Parts: sequence; C-alpha cells; structure tokens
Amino acid sequence: MNHQSLRTNRCRTGFTLLELLIAVGLTSVLMIALFSAMSIYFNLQLDSHEEIGRQQVARAVLRQMTRDIQSVVFVKQEVVDEETEDESVATEDLDGNAYGESLIDPETVLMTYTSGLVGTASDLQLFISRPDRNLSYVSSQELTSVDQRTGDLLLVRYLLADKSGGGLGSKIAEREAPGESSGPVGLVRMAGDLYGLSTAMESDEEYPQLAAAKLEAREISAMTFRYYDGLAWVEEWDSTARNELPKAIEIKLTIRDSQQSSMAFEDDTPDPWALPETIHRMVVPLPLAEPFITEAVL
Repeated sequence: MNHQSLRTNRCRTGFTLLELLIAVGLTSVLMIALFSAMSIYFNLQLDSHEEIGRQQVARAVLRQMTRDIQSVVFVKQEVVDEETEDESVATEDLDGNAYGESLIDPETVLMTYTSGLVGTASDLQLFISRPDRNLSYVSSQELTSVDQRTGDLLLVRYLLADKSGGGLGSKIAEREAPGESSGPVGLVRMAGDLYGLSTAMESDEEYPQLAAAKLEAREISAMTFRYYDGLAWVEEWDSTARNELPKAIEIKLTIRDSQQSSMAFEDDTPDPWALPETIHRMVVPLPLAEPFITEAVL
C-alpha cells in the first residue's frame, strides 16, 4: 500500500505535454505584447527627437533670416515736383561705412543700394547694412575675394539648391551633392560685400557667387516667400519699382527628416516610420517700412 502511494506521488510531480504547450503559448503572447509596446515606445521617442530637431533647424534658420530682413535699409526716391522742377533725391547717410569715409563709389551706392529688397516666391535678395566685426575695409580696387569688405553694405540672397531648378541653384546643388540624381539639396544663403557681389551678379560671374554661397540647412526641401503691401499678400516685390518696402514678409519652410536629408541622393529604401514633411511659417515685419494709411484716414 505504501509502495503504491509513493509511485502515484512520483507520477504527479511533473507537467503534462498539454500544460507545457499552454505555458509556452502564454509566454510567447506576453513576449509579443511586450515587444510591440516597446517598439511603439521607441518609435514615439524617435519621432519626438525628430520633431525637436526640426524645430531647432527651423528656429535657427528663421532667426538668421529675420535678422537679415530687419537689417534692410532703403533709400526712398523723392517725387519730382514739376512746378519747381526739384529733382532732389533722398540721400541719407548710407555711405556704407559708419566709422569713416565710404570706400564705395557714391554713384554705385545710389544706383544699386537703393533697391531695399528684390524677391519672388522662391528667391529673396536683400540689401542690408552690417559693420564688419573687425572694422577692416579695403577700397574697391583692392577687393579680391568675397571675404573682404569695402564698407558696411552687404548683399544677402536666399535661394534653394535644387538640381532640377536650373540656374545658380542647380550649380550649388551639384557642388554640394555631386551625382546624377535630381531633387532639392537644401537652403542656401549667399552673402558678400555689396560692391563685389553685385558686380559679380551684374557681370554674370559664377565663381564669386558660388564662393559666397553657403548651404545652411540640408533638411529644408522647399521655401516660399510672400510680401504684404498693406492690403494684400503678393508673390513678387521690387522695392526700386514700387519705391517702398513691404510691410512684412511671410516665410514658409518645408522640412524633411534628417535621414532623408542626409540620404537624399542614395537609392536606399526610406524609413517607413519617418515623419512626413512639416511646414514652418513665420511673418517678419520690416521696421523701416512706412506705416500703411487708409483712405478713410486721409
């Protein structure tokens, strides 16, 4: 009797095959659920880091563009009085060197620097005043590189480097991302001495313009501008033709993820978890723009 009880107890100490299969199945389900939760967590974390990175890129670029736009100086041309035949032009002290006598030809200043800004929906050219940090200036005859300055006046241009766009933008894109693939490479900021850079643009010299062009952000895949005249937004502006500055400029930047920007010309499959492109908008007022006066006030 005792031997039979001991034998029965020994048989009941193990697990049956069915119990083992159930345990393995439950463990697998729990592991799959845990893996899915961790995967979702890591993807959300990566998306958060990507969004923060985009915000930082947009903030840095928009800060630089705002600083340049608000540094624009414009010389308004006075209306000629036919009765008195007064052909005087507003010639404020914009000689390009606030610390001494200008080294730029005054005729060049009056003919070129009175533009204020010229812009389209995808290209913005600014005429700004910003002293050199070292206050180191040379004469126009001694100007040999884009790093040298003849005065406080600068010419700044924003455009998109795009191989399919043609013109200077496509050449900058080819320099920054050589190859046969097409597409936007990033935002370009061109800055240089007013006399040297404007002369290169008028004579269509590519080397000085390419030397002055710097790729600011590869993450930017599109950029648009609009200009507010006091009543409506327009897509083109020429301060010389309008004889005024816009009241404000609207900037829209389209930013892609960092992986796409760094692998824009590779044939690898894009990340399916990557965030879609995001648009960042900012409106920059121009301090020197004349206030808008309605007809009711007049």
